[in-house]
Amino acid sequence: MEALNGGGRLFYMGAGTSGRLGVMDAAECPPTFGISLDLVQAVIAGGMKAILCSVEGAEDDVRAAPEDLKSRGFTGKDILVGISASGRTPYVLAGLRFARSLGAPVVGLTCNEDTEMAPLTDVCITV
Repeated sequence: MEALNGGGRLFYMGAGTSGRLGVMDAAECPPTFGISLDLVQAVIAGGMKAILCSVEGAEDDVRAAPEDLKSRGFTGKDILVGISASGRTPYVLAGLRFARSLGAPVVGLTCNEDTEMAPLTDVCITV
């Protein structure tokens, strides 16, 4: 909450279904909580096309994740929540590494314990 009160934004990042779940939650936040459209954002591997259609290979593109965050103006004041059912999606891990390099708070959301994601996060939620 400190980050949001300090002018930061919340970003979800995922690939495939995990990315789509982030997109759906980000889309619901403005009408549900009366917040601005840019306060909660979703970044999905493969871009807008990946919301409706599978973009094969996008989940493995480690160079795209930092670029996708940079294009949104992501800074160390923002928060990144990486969503990966396996906890090892390369696109998501690259995004977490980039956010951490900026000093941003990072959170992981996964379905598996002891994943590659856990040591990259400040908090890792395992369902």
